[in-house]
Amino acid sequence: MKNDAARQVTIARSIPQQIANERFRKILYPHHPYGRVLPTPEEIEKQSIGNARAFYQGNFVAMRAHLYVAGRFESAAVKKAIAEGFTGWAKGTPAATVPPIPQPQRVLDVTDRPGAAQSTIYVGLPVPPASSPDNIPLIVMNTLLGGSFGSRITSNIREQKGYTYSPNSQISRRVRDAYWVETADVTTAVTGPSLKEIFDEVQRLQKEAPGAAELRGIQSYLSGLFVIQNSTRGALIGQLRYVDLQGLGGDYLKTYVQKINAVTPADVQRMTGQYIKPEQMTIVVVGDKSKISEQLAPYARTGDSSNRQTARRV
Repeated sequence: MKNDAARQVTIARSIPQQIANERFRKILYPHHPYGRVLPTPEEIEKQSIGNARAFYQGNFVAMRAHLYVAGRFESAAVKKAIAEGFTGWAKGTPAATVPPIPQPQRVLDVTDRPGAAQSTIYVGLPVPPASSPDNIPLIVMNTLLGGSFGSRITSNIREQKGYTYSPNSQISRRVRDAYWVETADVTTAVTGPSLKEIFDEVQRLQKEAPGAAELRGIQSYLSGLFVIQNSTRGALIGQLRYVDLQGLGGDYLKTYVQKINAVTPADVQRMTGQYIKPEQMTIVVVGDKSKISEQLAPYARTGDSSNRQTARRV
C-alpha cells in the first residue's frame, strides 16, 4: 500500500493542475495542514500498522461521527436500529480544530515545464468562511464573475478570445476557512494576456454593478442548481453534511434560495471590491518559463518588498 501511495503521489506531481494546486495551497497556508496537499515520500515510508491503528482508534469514535438517513422510512424503527447498531461504540473525544490564519499577499510563483503547450494558472486569495454573513452574496458574486459557463471571465477568455477551453472560479471551503480562486489552462502564448483579462474583469465588477437582467440569470441558475443538488438521497445527505461541517444552522437550506434571490447588484459590486482584490492575489503559473517570463513580468512587482517571485523547474 505504501508503494502504491508513493506511485500515486509521483503521478499527481507530474500533472500541471496538481502542481499548481499544491503550490497555491502551500503559499496560502505555509504553516497549516491545509497547505499540505500531498505527502512526501518520506512521510509515506515512515507509516506503520501502529500509525494506522492509532489513527483509527482516535478518530473513528462516536464523538467525531455524524449519522444521516435520507429516504422513505419509519422514524421510530430507524432510530431503534441506530441505537441497537451503535451501542457500545467508544465515545472518544471531539476533534480539535485549529483554524488557519491565511495572509493575502501578491506572490508570483512559477514552475517551469519546458516545452509545455499550455500554462496552468491559479489566481486567488482568502475570503470569509461559510459562516460569514457575506457567504450568500459571495456565492452569487463568484458565479457571476467566473463560476458558471455564462460568467464574465469564462465568456471573455473562452468564448470571445479562445485563450482556454475550461476556465472556472470557485470559493473553496474547509472548516472555518475559504479562498476564492480562478483556474485556467491557457495557451502558452497568451499566458500574460489571460491574467490581464482576469484582473480586468475583477476590476470592472468592482467599478460597476452588474445589470439587473444579468444578475437575475445567475440567480435563476443557482436556484435551479440547488433543486438539482437536493434531488437524490446522496445529494441531500451531502448538503446536510456541509451544513454541519460549517456550522450553518438548521435554516440554511430552508432559506438558501430566498437569500440567493435577495442579493442585489450593489451587493455583488460590494463583495468584489471588499474581498476580490487583485493587489493581494497569489498567482501560481505552471508552464514553459522561457516563453512566459516576459509575459509575467508585469505581475512580479520585484520592486515591492512585500511581493516575491519564485521559479521552480520540474
